Amino acid sequence: MYEELKQAIEQAEGDVDFAPFGKGIEDKWIEAAEARLNVSLPASYKWWLKNYNGGEVYGEEIYSIYGIDFDKVVGGDIVYINELNRKKNPEFGDKLIICETDDEIFYFDLSKGLVGDEYPVYELFSNSLYADSFAEFLTKRILG
Repeated sequence: MYEELKQAIEQAEGDVDFAPFGKGIEDKWIEAAEARLNVSLPASYKWWLKNYNGGEVYGEEIYSIYGIDFDKVVGGDIVYINELNRKKNPEFGDKLIICETDDEIFYFDLSKGLVGDEYPVYELFSNSLYADSFAEFLTKRILG
């Protein structure tokens, strides 16, 4: 699964703007984000964070961990985005937003817990399943 995703990222070249492979976020930041959000992040999302640390696909940011104090960070940091959304919308307690576009919001559905170390990814407005894992979500976003 990861090799296929890595190849899709490499082949997308200018359409995907991630850090070079292997230049991801440290485990301590992932653990801190999990503690702050009170959630276990899925395996493929952690793999992506550790290896690419975030970025954009066709100009659309995939939320990541910026490695900045969570009380000071803004922008597309997953902790910042989800704390902000949970304050405004209590119904977001079982959702973890990972990407917002002009017409879509994608989120991890936390309601049933991790299944096979992954959360399914849903699209908010249609409330439909988009992908069974973050790796599948990212592959679909890259390949179109």
